[in-house]
This record gives sequence, C-alpha cells and structure tokens, in this order.
Amino acid sequence: MALPPDATQQPQQQDRLAAEAPSRLGAFGYREFRLLWFGLLVSNTGSWMATLAQGWLVVGLSPSPALAPFYLGLVGFVRSVPVFLLSGLAGTIADRVDRRRILIISQVVLGVSSLGLAVLTQLHAVRIWHVLILAGLSAAALSFDAPTRQSLVPSLVGKRELMNAIGLNSAAFNGPAIVGPAIGGVLVGAVGIDWCFYLNALSYGGVLVALAMMTPKPAVAVPERPGIWHEMWEGLQYVRSHAGVLSIFLIATVVAVVARPYIQLLPAFVKTVMQGGPKALGLTMAASGAGALAGSIATALIGLQRKRGLLLIASGGGAGLSLTLFAASRATAEALPSLVALGIFVMLFMGMTNTLLQVHTPLAIRGRVMSLYTMIFLGFMPLGSWLLGSIAAVSSLPKTLGAAGIAVVVVSGLVLFLRAVPEL
Repeated sequence: MALPPDATQQPQQQDRLAAEAPSRLGAFGYREFRLLWFGLLVSNTGSWMATLAQGWLVVGLSPSPALAPFYLGLVGFVRSVPVFLLSGLAGTIADRVDRRRILIISQVVLGVSSLGLAVLTQLHAVRIWHVLILAGLSAAALSFDAPTRQSLVPSLVGKRELMNAIGLNSAAFNGPAIVGPAIGGVLVGAVGIDWCFYLNALSYGGVLVALAMMTPKPAVAVPERPGIWHEMWEGLQYVRSHAGVLSIFLIATVVAVVARPYIQLLPAFVKTVMQGGPKALGLTMAASGAGALAGSIATALIGLQRKRGLLLIASGGGAGLSLTLFAASRATAEALPSLVALGIFVMLFMGMTNTLLQVHTPLAIRGRVMSLYTMIFLGFMPLGSWLLGSIAAVSSLPKTLGAAGIAVVVVSGLVLFLRAVPEL
C-alpha cells in the first residue's frame, strides 16, 4: 500500500525539518503548519459560537429548568457514543491513509450538520431529538478529525518545535473560545440562535481552504502492513504494556469525566443558579476561554523542558480546586476569576498530556495512541456531562460540580504520591 510521508516520516526527516525552520518563529516557520493554524482559527471561532447557541437552545427546549442539566448531559452522552465506537478505527486509518483527505471529509460533514441545525432552528421546527441526532453525526466526524489532526502536526514541523506546535494548536482552539462565545451571546439576543449555526457552517471553509492550499506530498512505498483490526489491537497493547503511558491515560480519564464537563453544563448553571441570560453565558464562556488561551500559550512557551509530569499533576490539582471554587459562586462577577483559573489549568493539563503521549510514543503507532487520547476527551468528557447532569437533576449543580472538583484534587495527589507518570 502506498502511504503519504506524513504517515511514515522517519526521525531523520524530522530532524532535517527542525534544522530548516527559523527557530525564532517556532512552528510558524513551517508554511503547512501556518495554513492549518489559521484555518483552525476561523473554524473554531464558529464552533464556539455554535457551542453557546446549542447549549442555550437545549436549555430552552427542556421541559423544565430543573431538567436542563439532564438534557445537556444527554446531548453529551449521545456525542460520546460515536467516539467510543469509531476512535480506534479512526486512529488506525490515520496511520494508513492521506490525513488531508480525512480532514476534508470530516470538515464537510461538520459543516452540513451545523447547516441542518440552522435551518431547523430558523423554521422553529427544531426538537431535542433533532439536536441529539445532529450532535451524534458531528461527534462521528470529530472522531476522525481530532486524532488525524493531532497526529498530522508532528509531520508538519520539526521535532524541536513539536511542543510549540501543540501549544499553538491549542491556542487556535482556545483563542476563539474568548471571541466566539462573546459574539454568540450577542447574536442570540440580537438576531436569533440560527445565525450562530449558519456562521459555524460557513467557518468550516477556513480549514478546507487551508487543506486545499497545502502542497501535496508524494506517496512513498512501504512494506505490506497487517489488517486494520490487528493494528488497532497493537495500539491498545502498547498503552497497556507501558505503565507511564497507561497512568497518563488514567488521570486524563478522571479529569475528562468529572472536571472537563463543566463547559457543557455552564448554560444550565448560568440560567438556573446565577439567573443570567445569553450575554452572561457568553461572558462566562469567554472567561473560561481566556484562561484556556493563557494555558495554551504557556504550553507553547514551556518547550521541551523536563518535569512535564509534575506540571501535569499540578495542573490537574489546580483544575479541581478551581472547579470547586466555581461551584460556590452565585453571580457572574464571582464566577469569572475561578473560570479563568479553571481554563488555564485544564489547558495546561491537556497540553502536558498531549505532549507526553507524543514524546513517549513511536511515530509509527502515534495515530492509534492519539485516537485513544481523543476517545477520552471526546468520548468520556460528554459521558461525564451526562453523568454529572443526571446527578445534578436530582441534587443540584453546585453540589455536583463541587464534589467533582474535590475528586480531581484527591486523584492528582494520589498520582503524585505513587509517582505514576513519566518526567516527575
């Protein structure tokens, strides 16, 4: 089978790339990375607008305010199902075929899903089950998009710029997390929810244009490879047989299930606990995005220093503490500082997780390992939002989120005590 170089590039080629890039520009010294980064900046702005709009739509469609957390969690649960079913397959395919083609297909599917939700909303025909179906379709596309994009980055930059590229990639996601929700909050109140979905559908064109402008790389011949299911099993075996990598996955799962879902439950918290509207939701989401952007920039500036395992644990504990403080807030002004801190610590945690997995995984199997990482944050995180939302429906959101934050602090302390992750 003929494969593109981005799937089979050898370490010496990576070293050559590193030597060619202007070090003062970091990952931006590579044209292909710049194209992808700016395309993601446009696309993610639309996605964050749609995230706010969808959350507010679901809260409005819920039979009662008390059930809003449950329905937000149900949307998350539906999004988790395709991720669990497809992530392993997606990572294996990302190691075998042209990653640019996978990204093009996924962006088209995401755009069509958002367009469908926009039309239904504009016609006042949208129902909860429409949101659930389209959320599942989007999640299926993201199951292929996320591991493909993450495993593509190391082939776009040199080894020396890898962590810088990971941080910048996160910044392309979290920078729009400041602007997107703020714009979305204004649009929802001024012209309606449907416009957020229309603009999101249009924004996927940013990545499509970037991918079209990338210089196609000639395919290279490689030896015959085993079947897809065998390669998927190899990825699982690699994680299971490397204690440090397995420990990273375990702590990442805890954070994904009990801490990260706060962003999905934020619309219900704003409306039922803080008694706010779309603008308040936009402001709180923007505060979280500002913190996440700061965390992404910090990740990009850290470079290839040691002690990343210690920073991983510290950021996990900081995220748990910040979540606990946020759960105690009752007004927008009270919530903003803890949300900024929460965004910083969560993004530092995810950046360290991503980097440690990239560094401690061979290139030939990286797509499969990163697909498992994707499954955690795109699969377990929505599953966690359903779990926490269901608990909050019979208890309360503040109590549920407060307990979740304490749980993350305890687990982070235990991992530190056991020295279970690399580079402590």
